[in-house]
Amino acid sequence: MGNAPAVIETPKRVKRWPVLAGVGVVVAAAAWWIVAEMPSVDDTVVREALPSIDEHLRANAWSGILASNSGLADVRWVCTQKVIETRPDGERVKVGLVATCDEVARENGGGLVTGSGFRQPMVYLVERAEQGYRVLEREVAKDGAAYSPSVKAMFSWIGSRRVLDGMSPEDPATVAPAAFGLPDGTPVRVWR
Repeated sequence: MGNAPAVIETPKRVKRWPVLAGVGVVVAAAAWWIVAEMPSVDDTVVREALPSIDEHLRANAWSGILASNSGLADVRWVCTQKVIETRPDGERVKVGLVATCDEVARENGGGLVTGSGFRQPMVYLVERAEQGYRVLEREVAKDGAAYSPSVKAMFSWIGSRRVLDGMSPEDPATVAPAAFGLPDGTPVRVWR
């Protein structure tokens, strides 16, 4: 039996332009989706809404260890906020933020002392009022195993990623002296 000549098959040419066009469409769609999901922050809304949000935060905090156990007068909640996103909701605006609040009191020696505190993601629903914005309602992230799902439900996809990755405002101790009319550099210690 003889040797049959080997048949070499050449691969069929795949037209590249349909593949490249398809990849281009997928990349463009992904970029559009990411940009559409990017949380934005309306600085004007934030500037006008934060005073009422801060007041609401301080007025609705619990009675902490300083107020309950220290015997110190003039115990206050001092809060800082990191706004993650602002989203229009009809005539209203949802302001998604992370708040960090510390219970602070003035000591007899002139310094400040901190007691209870919390760091909490929340979404405020606000509406324009005569002077700035007024708070209509607040949604707070749940504790424990419900924390991550509640944050994902409250914020946009990217906003929730920022919160879950630990985005936080500055430490309230940095603004506590100003809240008491004291100069920067006033000592702030933790109450024992």
